[in-house]
Amino acid sequence: MELLYLVGTIWALLFLTFAFCFDDRRPMSTKLKYKYRVKENSIFRKIIKFKDKKHYPCNYFKIVPFYVFLLLAVLSLILLFVDIFTNGFITNTIPEEAFIIAMLCIFVISIAYFLVIIIWWEIVDYNEFKFAKEELYKERKNKK
Repeated sequence: MELLYLVGTIWALLFLTFAFCFDDRRPMSTKLKYKYRVKENSIFRKIIKFKDKKHYPCNYFKIVPFYVFLLLAVLSLILLFVDIFTNGFITNTIPEEAFIIAMLCIFVISIAYFLVIIIWWEIVDYNEFKFAKEELYKERKNKK
């Protein structure tokens, strides 16, 4: 049963990363958007055709987790089918605690990754906004 929970967690995180790939509501620094943009000739764009949105290009911070969870999802399904067709050989061999620990580790690491990325983008975006506001203030002051 824990193997099913592990597979379900991985697939849920895959769908979360897929939604994260197409979410453009979060503010992101212009410098970061284009510095870490996935290039047109990248292997990531050749496997799955991700399109850039206007003023919001695909970047590695969104695409790489999707590919990692896609790989984990395929491997977990293979593991599940092997377990089903061998009448529970894997679940009888590997202790339940190992599946629970793997599931919790994957879940905690992915949530921590998304939180760090979002907080980092917010900080950089705030600093750029603050710098632009100061520059605008200086320009207005110089015109007087």
